[in-house]
Amino acid sequence: MATLYQVIPLEANLRSQPRLDPKTVLTQLKQGQQVEELPALPKQPADWRRVRADLQGTPVEGYIKAFLLKKITAFSVPLPPPVLPNIPEARLPSPNPVRRNQSGDGSRVFDLTEPNQPGRPGPTPADQALQLGAILTYLGVSHSARYAAGAGKTYCNIYAHDYAHLAGTYMPRVWWTRKALVALAAGMAVQPAYGTTVQELNANSIYNWFEEFGPDFGWRRSVDLTEVQRAANSGQVCIISGQRQDLNAPGHICAVVPETTQHHAKRQGERVNVPLMSQAGASNFEYGGRVWWTDAKFARFAFWIHA
Repeated sequence: MATLYQVIPLEANLRSQPRLDPKTVLTQLKQGQQVEELPALPKQPADWRRVRADLQGTPVEGYIKAFLLKKITAFSVPLPPPVLPNIPEARLPSPNPVRRNQSGDGSRVFDLTEPNQPGRPGPTPADQALQLGAILTYLGVSHSARYAAGAGKTYCNIYAHDYAHLAGTYMPRVWWTRKALVALAAGMAVQPAYGTTVQELNANSIYNWFEEFGPDFGWRRSVDLTEVQRAANSGQVCIISGQRQDLNAPGHICAVVPETTQHHAKRQGERVNVPLMSQAGASNFEYGGRVWWTDAKFARFAFWIHA
């Protein structure tokens, strides 16, 4: 019979190796998370446990310090989630055309509405990968005024939203307020109104949105960069979301994008250790990237895939 545990602290790191190193962090397990112990592997330290956990519906295996776990006799059956109506996408309609080369914070709250914008119609995964590349070229993050940093502001969340939006995938730029969500849950019709029923999301709050609502909008969590890059190469929309330790400091979000003949992910053997990314932020680039999410200033991070 499998040995079962619960996580004791508010959060605990699940790691790819039984080693305290920022590079080994896979994800954070929350207090009360139930895990199943797996057989120890050769040379596994005695003060670590190898476990399997469920992460937003994705099974994940890794290592956790033994003192962070409390043995339980059986998995408790969680209460079923409340039955809610489908929460609709939150979008603000723009009164005027919104262009990718238009500056000004006001315009950034709206979706792009230029004519003849590229999309991701397919029909094949190879077609969709090429179409994602065309979206990157169209957005031109390295030179577009919409994403240019200035006055202490950066726009990684705007760029990630625009990329997902043109690819036909929902990632919020604005989201419903708590009162609006209560009204929607009661079956009421709610119209988006800035500051009243919807509010802007920064990169830190988008991380929370992904955890709470992402699976409802078709997002699937992964802890495997090789899987994420493979998904991007097959034309799927892939996002890395990071939340800061200091929530008053800016978080970060970027896209993992399809490899091209000129631009590649970095690998060790067949395993991806640095995926090919595209971002706005302190530096804006169509292709490039480094492993930024393991920096000590980030409290948590997640990889997300949307077909």
